[in-house]
Parts: sequence; structure tokens; C-alpha cells
Amino acid sequence: MSAKILAEKINKYTKEYKDEVILIRRQLHQIPEIGDDLPKTRALILNELKKYDVEIQENVGNNGIVAIIRGGSEGKTVAYRADMDALLILEQNDLEYKSMHEGKMHACGHDAHVAIALSITKVLSLLKDDIKGNIKIIFQPAEETSGGAFNMINDGALDNPKVDYILGSHMWPSIESGQLGLRSGPLMAGTDILEINIQGKGGHGGIPHNAINPIVVGSKIINEIESIKNYFINSSERAVISICSINSGTTNNVIPNTATILGTVRSFSKDTQEIIIDQLKKITNNISDIYGAKCELIYKKNFPPTINNEYVIDEIKKELKNHGLEDCINHVKEASMGAEDFSYFLNQIPGAFIFIGTRNESKNITHEIHNPNFKVDEDVLEFASATLCKILLAFLEK
Repeated sequence: MSAKILAEKINKYTKEYKDEVILIRRQLHQIPEIGDDLPKTRALILNELKKYDVEIQENVGNNGIVAIIRGGSEGKTVAYRADMDALLILEQNDLEYKSMHEGKMHACGHDAHVAIALSITKVLSLLKDDIKGNIKIIFQPAEETSGGAFNMINDGALDNPKVDYILGSHMWPSIESGQLGLRSGPLMAGTDILEINIQGKGGHGGIPHNAINPIVVGSKIINEIESIKNYFINSSERAVISICSINSGTTNNVIPNTATILGTVRSFSKDTQEIIIDQLKKITNNISDIYGAKCELIYKKNFPPTINNEYVIDEIKKELKNHGLEDCINHVKEASMGAEDFSYFLNQIPGAFIFIGTRNESKNITHEIHNPNFKVDEDVLEFASATLCKILLAFLEK
């Protein structure tokens, strides 16, 4: 079957299934679950997958799911990843399908990601006899928490058959609905977790010279941390060090024994990351020595930066142009300081992470991700499903 006829069938099927995909997304939106503990979400996904002519691998990397569409003839294998988990956010939207789980919400669009992935699975399973190669659909837990991508990779999600290219996508409310955000190279920052525990010496607030105030020590450390970016990192490098929490003391006239500082570090290169770590060590050691405190620096290297493969992005642009979708390309100019554990997949094989525009002012869909009023323009689900199907099939021929 020619590529043109396949594209026409994809358009036909995704149009027919539009309402079904929207319904699935709304069902998922009502049952947001956190991290790796996703029993209702997994049950819904598995129930849908069992309706399709696909191979199903359960419990990959603990609670991940992989669906495999084996084509009618041998060829390459491409994968598409969708994350399943939600956030600890109390939903503020007044929707008939709003979250039924108090304090939990799909405020990052993962419900839409899963719905799109199921649509792709259904459509391509109907066309499997005309496909050369294999399509893997990866349903991943714990993107918002521990990084479920790492566990799925270690448990063979990219093997048997070995994946040659991988794609992922994300709802992106700063891009207009009907557009796809594309960028070669760095797209999203790596993210690390910073914790500093300060052991001082408690005492009376009226006689501070007999104590070691961990709050004062902490304030000095924070002031010096603010200088790292200005004095030690090349001005052409983008990096963020944000102190987001300091906890110490319980009353106005007692100097506490301890203080804890928490923060996040964002960067795009290992060199910048190592400079930051080195300076944090020097700052905590030197200031604790000056004031007689003890400081413990805990630095957790978390998700690496999300770096899109240049060849893959170029080929996606060509494919969009081939289908008359050149006007749908949004050339993302600046990388986001947000982070994504899809980066683990991109560290293994060539691929790309795509932003799916969902901003629609006429529908009052303007809030950013991780906001209690975040919404998705559901009209993009059909467009995204059809377009991603075509891109995935194109990469079987690369």
C-alpha cells in the first residue's frame, strides 16, 4: 500500500475515533493517580489494548506497559512513549469530568498523552498488514516523580525487538492548538535536587554569641549560591539554581539547632552541572567552617537534559511538509527550563520530543502545565494522533 493511501486511511480512522479518544481522555482525567501506583489507569489502558490486535507486555519496569504492533513484513522498529501519572494538585476547573480523586489532577496533560497513544495503537493495529516493521507503544509511570523511564529501559522496553527511533510528545499551552513545537538539540533542561542540612547549636535568642544560628548560616549559604551563576558559569550557558524551601525554628526567641534548605538545579551540560556541584561544596564547607556549624550537602543528579536528535527533527519537518502540514510547524526558539525523563530514552537511541500546541484563547485554554486550572483543547487529539501515526510510519523507512 502506498504512503498516500496509508495516510488517507489514517485520516479516516482518526476522524472516526475522535469522540472515542476524547471519552478515554476524560475517563483518565477523572482518575488521576500518582507516581508508580496507577491501578485504575493501568486497568483502563489494558482494557483498551485487549480490544486491539497487538502484543501486550505488562509490568515492564514495575508498572509500565508496552504494546507491540508487528507489521506484515520485517523492518525497523520505532517507538512512541506516553506517560501515565498525575500530580498532587487540587483541580480548580468546573468540568463534568473533573478529578474524582481529591488533591490529585492531570495538570500536565498525561491523560491526553495516553489517549493519543491508544488512538495511535488502534489505528496502526488496523493497518499492521501493510506496515513494514514494528511499532512499540510505551505507557510509562512515574514521570513526575522517580523517573519511570529509567526502570522501563532497564527492564527491556527498548529491546526485543530493538527500537531504532523513539518519539514522545507533550501538551504545550504556550503553543497554539494545531501546531507542533519542534527544536533540534536541547529542548528541556536536566534537573537535579539540592538539599543542605545545617547542624548548628541552639540557644536563647537574647544571647546569640553562645549559640550557632543555623538560620544565619543558611542565609549566608543562600547568598553565595546566588552568585554561582554570575561568576562561575559562562554567560552563554543557561542554568537555574532556585532555593525553594528553608525550614528552621518554631518560635521568635529560640535559636534552633538545625535548618534544612531545599532547591532545584537546571542545566543543559555536564560541565555546567559539575561547576555547580563544585561551587556548592566549596560554599557549604567554607561558610560552615567560618560559623562553626556542620553542613551536609546532598546533591541528587536527577533527570538528564532532553536533547533532540538533529536528524530526527529534520526528518519530522520533511514529513510534515510532505503531508502539507508545513504551516503547523512551530520552530521552538528557546529550550524550556522544565525537565522530562524522556531524556533517558534519548540517551539510548535517536529520537525527538515534540510539543503539541493546546493554547486556545477562544475556549479559555491558556493556563500553563502544573496549574490547577490547566485544560486541554480536545480538538488537538485527532490532529496529534493522525500526524504522529504518519511520522512513526515514515521512520520505519529511514
